[in-house]
Amino acid sequence: MLFLLQPLSWQVHLPVLFWLRQASLLFLWIGLFFIISKVLVPALLIKNKLTAFFGCIIAAIIVTVILSKIIDIAIGFDELWSAAMKGIFKNFANKHKSDFNPYMLFTTSLVAAISTCIEIVKKWYSDHESRLLFEQEKIANELNFLKAQINPHFFFNTLNNIYSLNRIDAEKAGDAIYTLSHMMRYVLYDTHADTTVKKEIQFIEDYIKLMQLRLTDKVSIAYHKSEENLQHAIAPMLFLPYIENAFKHGVSPTDPTNISVDILATESSVTMIVRNTIVPEQGKRLMEEDSGIGLVNTKRRLDLIYPERYTLHIETSTPENEYLVHLKIDLK
Repeated sequence: MLFLLQPLSWQVHLPVLFWLRQASLLFLWIGLFFIISKVLVPALLIKNKLTAFFGCIIAAIIVTVILSKIIDIAIGFDELWSAAMKGIFKNFANKHKSDFNPYMLFTTSLVAAISTCIEIVKKWYSDHESRLLFEQEKIANELNFLKAQINPHFFFNTLNNIYSLNRIDAEKAGDAIYTLSHMMRYVLYDTHADTTVKKEIQFIEDYIKLMQLRLTDKVSIAYHKSEENLQHAIAPMLFLPYIENAFKHGVSPTDPTNISVDILATESSVTMIVRNTIVPEQGKRLMEEDSGIGLVNTKRRLDLIYPERYTLHIETSTPENEYLVHLKIDLK
């Protein structure tokens, strides 16, 4: 439009036919633009038919230039142009009226290039949006699958514990079933979306209470939690597999052992530290059994939900002969 309306800034009177010619060029370029963007790019370029695409582009440019020349001849543009220029330059002579118009070729090629580039960018953006949506759906499905694996894994181990406890103390087994039902309500109704740190801590406390029903005095349990900033939103069931692992592989029926769980919530993060005494028999069993599904899935969930926003440090053997898990999640 800037090119076509530029003559308005000239101090010269131009006839109506001149503006009809300019309008005709505008419609030619608009037609070229949409033929390339709506026909040639989708049908040829997107399908990687490059030779056919560039051949059609060159042909379209040539046809547009020829049509513009036909319009010029039909309205007598050369004569109109000479008359208009003589109004400014008295000695003006149009010496190149029969020559090929490089300006028309350049502008037409520019329109073709812009049309192609715009359509390529739109296609790239559309594909990018589709990939993002696909990745989001894929991640959501994978998260649901991983959580579905973790929950049965947890209940399988817990029911085994209750079964063992029932043979020793039926009353404690009843208390364990009540506590487990409370935990099941949380898993069934509160873990479909994000939960809060407070609810996760309550869930962990129920789990520790459940485990204490079957432990002897030889197992010392230390549990500390933050009393502030517990309303942070957090993905559910991220802490349990590491705490469950401590109770499963850090308890000895004969030797004194220690289990320590610390959870600290700040304004921007939540940290969990779990320690348990390394029991040789249990450590060997941990290596032999396929019992790490909860830990593997939790690590994968952390990667998907909090990419580059968490740190997980695990020491398989500390100087105090403990297995240590230090997990910090940035909740901003």
